[in-house]
Amino acid sequence: MFKSYLKVAIRNIIKYKYFSIVNVLGLSLGMSFSLLLITFYIFISSFDDFHTKKENIYRVISTLQKKTADPKDFASAPAALAKSLQDRSAGIREIVRINTSFGGDIVSNKLNLPVRGYYADANFFKVFDFEMMQGNPATALSEPNSMVLTESMAKKIDATGNLLGHTVEIEGVGNFEVTGVIRDQNRTHLQFETLVSFSTLSAAVRGEESDPNQWVSFRGQYLYVLLNDAVTAGQLQQSLDRISHDVSDPSQQAKVSFKLQALGDITPGPDLEDATAPDTDTTLLVVFGTICLLILLPACFNYANISIARALKRSKEIGLRKTMGGARIQIFIQFTIETIAITVIALAGGILIFMVIAPEFKSMMMAASWLDLSLTWEAAGIFLLFAIATGLVAGVFPALHFAGLNPIQSLKGQSGSKSLYGVRIRRALIIFQFALSFCFIVSLFVFSRQYRYNLNFNFGFHTENILNVELQGVDPVTFKSEFSRLASVQELSMSSGILGLSYSSTMIREQRGGDSLSVFQHFVDTDYIGNLGLSLLAGRNFPEASLQRERCMVVNEEFLRTWKIATPAEALGKTFVVDGKELEVIGVLKNFNFGPLQVPIKSFILRTDPSQFTYGNVKVASADIQATLALMEKTWNKLSSNRKFEARFHDYDMQRAYDFYWALLKIIGYMGLLAVAISLLGLLGMVVYTTETRIKEVGIRKVLGASETGIVYLLSRDFLKLMLWATGFAVPASLLLFDNFLSAVQYYRVSLNAWDLISSFGVFFSIGIATIASQTWKAAAANPVDTLRHE
Repeated sequence: MFKSYLKVAIRNIIKYKYFSIVNVLGLSLGMSFSLLLITFYIFISSFDDFHTKKENIYRVISTLQKKTADPKDFASAPAALAKSLQDRSAGIREIVRINTSFGGDIVSNKLNLPVRGYYADANFFKVFDFEMMQGNPATALSEPNSMVLTESMAKKIDATGNLLGHTVEIEGVGNFEVTGVIRDQNRTHLQFETLVSFSTLSAAVRGEESDPNQWVSFRGQYLYVLLNDAVTAGQLQQSLDRISHDVSDPSQQAKVSFKLQALGDITPGPDLEDATAPDTDTTLLVVFGTICLLILLPACFNYANISIARALKRSKEIGLRKTMGGARIQIFIQFTIETIAITVIALAGGILIFMVIAPEFKSMMMAASWLDLSLTWEAAGIFLLFAIATGLVAGVFPALHFAGLNPIQSLKGQSGSKSLYGVRIRRALIIFQFALSFCFIVSLFVFSRQYRYNLNFNFGFHTENILNVELQGVDPVTFKSEFSRLASVQELSMSSGILGLSYSSTMIREQRGGDSLSVFQHFVDTDYIGNLGLSLLAGRNFPEASLQRERCMVVNEEFLRTWKIATPAEALGKTFVVDGKELEVIGVLKNFNFGPLQVPIKSFILRTDPSQFTYGNVKVASADIQATLALMEKTWNKLSSNRKFEARFHDYDMQRAYDFYWALLKIIGYMGLLAVAISLLGLLGMVVYTTETRIKEVGIRKVLGASETGIVYLLSRDFLKLMLWATGFAVPASLLLFDNFLSAVQYYRVSLNAWDLISSFGVFFSIGIATIASQTWKAAAANPVDTLRHE
């Protein structure tokens, strides 16, 4: 029986090629984004599955409640908690402490290779099953200054990767003996390139000295416990509650509590502060899944719409089947199998589209290094089940409709679908589809303007032809002396960061006392203000003597507002205490955007401390930039032969900082294309239905003298009304959406304006009218002799 159903389904798919192609295309578009979600979820839900003891491994997470702020949930926990748990809890097999502060540059063998990783307890490999390729996991982290490398990092240091027993020097940190090499593993929430023995840290950092502050200041510290089979998480939680009660100090005005998080609940899991895992929280999945539904459900609805539009052509077939004894369930199964066959065919198209958009999705997620969206056999099997489920969702409504047809009406060619199309809910769904399409079209206009706005934004300082060179420990005075000799160098200054992208912060208070306030800062030399084109409203630049001893600072206008200083002139001469130093205000700068456009201009100061300089800001004037860079690299090699010349143009870095919007624009463009295409296919199905049910009416009107234009308008006006209704709902929804979304993403942003709405309206109606006209004009142009004979 199933073979017969399948054969009939394939015959019908081939017979009605036009509708089959339209349905396959619509479902392919609708499923493609859902396939992306399925693959993403398969990947992140498999994190840490390779650990054999995963069912008994838990991470301790913390909630910090300060009286002056809302409670915050942290993935980290105090290192001192390990000893308390050991002393006061039974049934713990192992406790592993991790500190994520390890990092630096490898300078051995003339390498300039940054490396990041964790300090970890010696029993790390007793809990976690990372595959050891070289070395003994039982002793690899037992001694201070022991280091375990990942395979990829080992091969970066030495092409062979055979480093067991070798010594690696980390600049400013020390020498480390390589005691192991482990195989790379990207399906883990622990993202590291190297592990260093926890005993390398001082006793204070290890949490082995009495310090009340360590219980409320624990960023970068993590705690994992491996329980015995006989011990439950609930039993250990009781111990954590008791410890929390004992260590919460009222004098600190803070309370900390601890909870256990199963290893399998970390990814995907709740969004926690100080997390080591990539951004895979459940909120992201909910948003992602909602978008998938907004695209997939209209595609399923369109299939039902087009299928019922074909009822006139298949009603006699159904009537004949019922007359010959076909039961309702058999008709239902027949049409359901036909739908599933179409969705399985559409799956192939969906997979092709998925393979095209997957790299763009990784780019938008900033996850090119860790996210694996490759197609596996497991994913293929789930894709097939998903296609079958989609077929059931899309086909159940048409199957029920056809199965319920009266055989006598069916043999007379009366499908009974006319009343179905009068149901209000169907019109509401069509309006929803059109409104969704309109919102996506508006989003394309808005985000494209936002991207151009970011690139052309006036930050209040110069970025053109300024090359930022990483000092990498080179003496700033020597660097400035050597590079200033180059003919292509117009100006040269020093700084602690890249203006517009990076900055630091500290606390500041008035000299006479009072509360301390947060202030953002940059450390610069005497040439920086002129080189970057910053505007002094009052006062003067830094004197040369300030580089020998820090005594003064230059502030921005916002600093004056923070401290309620009326004019720039009044600020001059005032003294503030910063990091224990008394600094006099000698200048006031016109406000400029010292940070990314995501944050507003706030209180900001420029200071002088050569030990903080990390960049040389070189203003270049050259007709041959490649030759200039080569000469600079040659000069650099004289200063540091073991470090690679690292330099990027300031405006290039600024542009790269907003690549997120370009990736977002492409993803939204794709989703908009899907939404619009699916809506147009649904519109096409309705137009086909209307022209087929009113074909005799069209013939009669033409015989009575109606013009083709009038008939086209007659057949189209109901659809145009639906599009107008959709626009009416979409405009306020767009205003609300972009006002809230853009304000959350970026402080300096464009606003949705009338031109965006008018342009979107024009595009929306142009493609809608073109779709409608493709069928209504065909019906209006038909010979009335043929249409009046239509059965």
